[in-house]
Amino acid sequence: MTSTNERLFSKSVYTDLVRLPTQRKCHVINTFWPHLKLDEEAYIQEDYSDLFEHIGRVLSSLHQHETKFDDKFLDSLLATLTELTAHRISTKEALVTKIKSKYSDARDDAVARSVELTARLWLGVHVSSRQLSVGPINPRDTRIEWPNDQPLDQIVAAQFRQRFLRAVDDEYSLDDSFTVVNLKAICRIHIRWTDNLVDHLKLEGPRGHRILSIYRHKICLVNHLKGPDPTVIERGVLDEAIRTLDLLFPFGDLKTAEFLKAERVHFHSMPPSEFSQPINLAEFTYWRNNLSQLLRLLNGPPETIAQTLLDRRNLSQFATLWVAIFGVFFLTILFGILATVYSIKQYRIAVRSYELALVLACREDPTIPGFCQL
Repeated sequence: MTSTNERLFSKSVYTDLVRLPTQRKCHVINTFWPHLKLDEEAYIQEDYSDLFEHIGRVLSSLHQHETKFDDKFLDSLLATLTELTAHRISTKEALVTKIKSKYSDARDDAVARSVELTARLWLGVHVSSRQLSVGPINPRDTRIEWPNDQPLDQIVAAQFRQRFLRAVDDEYSLDDSFTVVNLKAICRIHIRWTDNLVDHLKLEGPRGHRILSIYRHKICLVNHLKGPDPTVIERGVLDEAIRTLDLLFPFGDLKTAEFLKAERVHFHSMPPSEFSQPINLAEFTYWRNNLSQLLRLLNGPPETIAQTLLDRRNLSQFATLWVAIFGVFFLTILFGILATVYSIKQYRIAVRSYELALVLACREDPTIPGFCQL
């Protein structure tokens, strides 16, 4: 595919995409979501900065594999996206054949890689079949296989249908304390930002070393949700994902805003969804199990000694614990000082006893050689 616009896999692609003119960025966004009809006046840089940085990182990581993709330029990728959205109910094989027919020198595997890459960037799910995969792989990312005989809608729906079938009926109440800031402070959970919606709220790691993956592209969820029916990602999934972000990152909370600023994640400027604040887990289906797991950690006993020492949820227990610790600490110091003092006294008494015994011994006749002075 030929074009004269931005190269997808150049060494400077990350910088090139981040620095695209606003008009060009609007064109990219409107190709991703044609229903937006976004213009330069409505474009908000902060809302889309993470998205363009993500696209730049992905393309930059594939720099050495440029020849394995059919799309080499940005407009080529956008053209592939247009085909993908127009024929998304087609199987991957049919879609590849249709795109390949427009170019005489295109290879099946190269076209298929470009199609999967386009789907990955557009939907925010890690579509990457093993037989086509190239470039670096993060072992924490859930890979989604796209068989040749299935359409994109079907494989995406399957990822979240499994969550729906596994949902439990735990009845946990949700309050203002259930935030990522508190999960970090109380449970010492490490936050890993992910670009893969399938990994959203996935908790990994042993006790005391938990890692929580959180999807960072709220604007993409919102834009997909605004699209016409049927959406590729089910509306229930999109809505729940947005509500989990609203729940864990409450809008207007100062500590949350400071945390997101430190993490350089920019979705806090977007107001919460139009739906009311959830009050219990029964309002969630797709992410109910994940939220239940986090609530058990937040409300359950500390997992490590460090968490126990810093857990302030029960102030009376916290105070009792530290009073006991300081009490033992000061008593240890006190008894240590007393032991030192009495050790010194015992030493002095032992010296005096030795001197007295030596004097008495030297009065005897004959004297002990080597001990008594003449």
